[in-house]
Amino acid sequence: MPTIPCREEKPIALSRAVQEYLVAIARLRAEDAPVPLSLLAKELGISPVSANEMCRKLQDQGLTVYQPYKGVTLTPKGNEHALYVLRRHRLWEVFLVDHLGMGMEDAHVAACGLEHETSAQVASHLDRFLKQPALNPEGEPIPPGRNGAIRERSIALISLQVGQSGMIAKVALPADTAAYFATHLIRPGSTVTLLALGASSLLVATSSGETAIERSLAERIQVVPQV
Repeated sequence: MPTIPCREEKPIALSRAVQEYLVAIARLRAEDAPVPLSLLAKELGISPVSANEMCRKLQDQGLTVYQPYKGVTLTPKGNEHALYVLRRHRLWEVFLVDHLGMGMEDAHVAACGLEHETSAQVASHLDRFLKQPALNPEGEPIPPGRNGAIRERSIALISLQVGQSGMIAKVALPADTAAYFATHLIRPGSTVTLLALGASSLLVATSSGETAIERSLAERIQVVPQV
């Protein structure tokens, strides 16, 4: 039987603990600003002292750059490892939610275990099976492969051109408002088209019909524009 080529190679193996640090930094970073150690410690459920010690060790391994009183950033090598794991995590979230019907919280917990045991071949097959999704169920971008960077591809819904469509990436609204819009398929993963833009509201269309949205709310809905 011929072998099936994979699209990416596995970086040099790192311990699970190190991988979790790198992924946490990748999740928390904003642009290229250092991630404060207090924020990193809270994310991992550890003390700031432990986070400080580990970040210094990661710096010695060439995976991070630690700046006292500022925080920690990933080196290109550290970023590669983080995206390698994060890609698998979010692919599994898509599979577990969309195909097994799991809730997002349970899917996230399960993916935390699966992400470390998924080979390049399995990840490649999973990606093809899921039809190469760009976002996980919460609208977070899925790294496209080895050395692929997570890019800020989303814009505010109100920034679409009239007639332009986009896939909803994030709905940053109160729970009751988000639930209302979800009934009209205005939720992460859905496609929306801007039909008209007025002084105080805009009109959009989804597969369930047309919906009017106040401009202030549309500014808090992120979409990935379709070219």
